Amino acid sequence: MKIALVHPANMDYRKELFEMMNNEYDITFIFTKQGRGQDNVKENQEPIPNKWKYKILKSDYLFAGKDILMYIRLTAELLFGKYDIVITSTSRYICWITTIFSGSKFIFMNEFWYFEDSSFTRKILNSFTKYIVKNSDFVISMGTETYQNSLRWGVEKNKMIMYPQCAVDYSKLYATDTEKIKILYRLKNKKIIFFLGRHVEGKGIEYLIKSFISLESKNENLFLIIGGDGPLKEKYELLAKNSKIKNILFTGQLNANEKSIFYEICDIFVLPSVFNGPYYEPWGLVINEAMAFGKLIITTNAVGASADLVKDGYNGYVVKEKNSKELCEAIEKVLLGNNIELMGRRSREIFECLNNYNKMFKAFKYAINTVAK
Repeated sequence: MKIALVHPANMDYRKELFEMMNNEYDITFIFTKQGRGQDNVKENQEPIPNKWKYKILKSDYLFAGKDILMYIRLTAELLFGKYDIVITSTSRYICWITTIFSGSKFIFMNEFWYFEDSSFTRKILNSFTKYIVKNSDFVISMGTETYQNSLRWGVEKNKMIMYPQCAVDYSKLYATDTEKIKILYRLKNKKIIFFLGRHVEGKGIEYLIKSFISLESKNENLFLIIGGDGPLKEKYELLAKNSKIKNILFTGQLNANEKSIFYEICDIFVLPSVFNGPYYEPWGLVINEAMAFGKLIITTNAVGASADLVKDGYNGYVVKEKNSKELCEAIEKVLLGNNIELMGRRSREIFECLNNYNKMFKAFKYAINTVAK
């Protein structure tokens, strides 16, 4: 049985799953964006192990922001590669259509749960995506939101399995230099709020900054750390400067050890993502990462992980997207209470229960065995 798994790149959060699949199956990993990050933001992609069978289809030529040559290469590979099963989380239109002609079984790693018909073209594409989900040979739904929506779209329960997204447990790394960082940025005795992600509209960073304006005016012992990089970083830095925020740090891109440091020293992790036209946060792996460190989570209803990992009032709060006031109130509620450490411990317990790559692999194995019958 010959399997093709199509994925944008070899990322740290897929490495363990891919290694298990490589050990179990005759599988070729087909990477469509290896060496290129999302939204032109540099990503810490993993090197591809030599023992894997893999192909990198990315080209260096973009037309209207699209890698047309990659799509041509992908079509040819799936049509003529003689694969029995194609598993994909990306380039779903091409992958599904090619399996119709090649006769391969199609397993869809579905991350989609929110659709906005913002234009006629988008409406057509959304309808096509739902059609693909419904007509896949099997669907692996990556979270509760996706699973429930797939059921509403008509996917049969016996053709679908759900397992939430998993992320690397960076708490296993020894976070060095935490005390040096606290001294360097005068973080001693501060309550630290941490965000990590690409600096793009969909992350909702401006709403976090606006809520922090109010928070800092009431409590000077708060400190906001905004980690990551992206095309809007200068915009957000200017917003913070013009708002005269004193206790704020933009870290830029962080490596694994640096991420561990800031996860370790923060008190609250916030992911304030928003619905931005057709774009949203299908999951939000940084929530998994923060929970690994036993951190209380505040996020929004535009984040897929909120349905599986954040229990309102138990290990964090889920607020309405694009609502700085509600975000501010949630943070204030946490700060006024004495449950930050308790709620953080609950986060770690939830993480240990659900962030399990062995169980995730079993879900993939079940999907493969089902279509191979």
